[in-house]
Amino acid sequence: DESTVWREEDQRQNRQRLLDCFPDAKWATEVDVSGNSARCGVRCATRDHLPMVGNVPDYHATLTHYADLADNKTSAAPAPVYPGLFVLGALGSRGLCSAPLCAEILAAQMSNEPIPLDAGTLAALNPNRLWVRKLLKGKAVK
Repeated sequence: DESTVWREEDQRQNRQRLLDCFPDAKWATEVDVSGNSARCGVRCATRDHLPMVGNVPDYHATLTHYADLADNKTSAAPAPVYPGLFVLGALGSRGLCSAPLCAEILAAQMSNEPIPLDAGTLAALNPNRLWVRKLLKGKAVK
């Protein structure tokens, strides 16, 4: 369901899920959904369900810089970025869990301090990773 319209039925279903998850919790039975004060929204997510953390990549420079990446995978030099411009986004439905670590990573990058993560995991969060994957496969990046 992609609707962002508030529906009373959705509120009832959410409350029932809460009761199902916490059947012995008194507080769960006290949650009042009758006030119609809920909100609907959209969460930004990526195809690989991982957040994007780091320098914002320069799209056109990346395409030029990595034009032959499919044929020459060993030539992957650092990606062109916009200096001083960073992103922390695409947290999806797990933002409550991943935001603190992502914020710590971003703060370390911005202040040129040691990153609290291994290089492989950091690469998996790189904002240009989806473009690079396509280029590695010889596919067009739109």
